Amino acid sequence: MSAAPGGHRMKRPNARARADLAPLTVASIRKVVLSMYHRRHDYWTDADIAELLPELTAFNITTVKQLRLLMKRHRRALLREERAKMPRAQTLDLRTEGGWRGIDVHANTSWYAIGGLVRISMEHEFGFETMLPFHEVRDAAMELDAEA
Repeated sequence: MSAAPGGHRMKRPNARARADLAPLTVASIRKVVLSMYHRRHDYWTDADIAELLPELTAFNITTVKQLRLLMKRHRRALLREERAKMPRAQTLDLRTEGGWRGIDVHANTSWYAIGGLVRISMEHEFGFETMLPFHEVRDAAMELDAEA
């Protein structure tokens, strides 16, 4: 090992520190989110999760540790939002729009996919208005897909 000024040996970072400093990937986003939430949230494709990478980078969230801390800070608020009961008509409307995934018709509740959890955590952290440009880009892309 090389010696630092003063004759002290530099410590090699431990496995946790190396993992925390790893850049975000689709697999690491999925792993971080599912380590804190139930696996029922994992109903998105890799391509859908890949859309999060530029959004996270725009807010300087580029490492596993930064994402984990963001998700931890807003975990209780997200779980509270998911437990809120919806009117029956809204539940049925969501089911016809997006299929059965993410919806509990009997309890009139829904749960977010991985991307929803990350984006809503970002809204809590940075404000809804700050996230609006990303919503508008995604909505425009969805409209183009619908027309095709």
